[in-house]
Amino acid sequence: MIFNGHTQDSIAAIDQDVMGNIQTMYTDGMLGNHNVIYLLGSLVSGVFNYIRSNTAPAFSLEKVLGPAYDYIYPPLTEEQKKLQANEQLLTFMTMAPGFSKERFNRG
Repeated sequence: MIFNGHTQDSIAAIDQDVMGNIQTMYTDGMLGNHNVIYLLGSLVSGVFNYIRSNTAPAFSLEKVLGPAYDYIYPPLTEEQKKLQANEQLLTFMTMAPGFSKERFNRG
């Protein structure tokens, strides 16, 4: 950090919370673990899906990343899962010919 214009005195004056935020920024930031894992996982799954045969199952990002998948995409709570399922159902239903949302408003 000294080469970014800081002095040893200004670094010593940084409190623990700010230093923790700086460490998180470097760890999960643009060049940090979060994006490296995401980009490499996307690249590997994309290349593997391109070269696989038509009869082989597709590679998913979750399969490629393994345990690191939860680091990139934290698991949803039960409430979030219900909301996501409702949104997916509504999206599916809106594709039906003659769909009218007014039929479902019972409020």
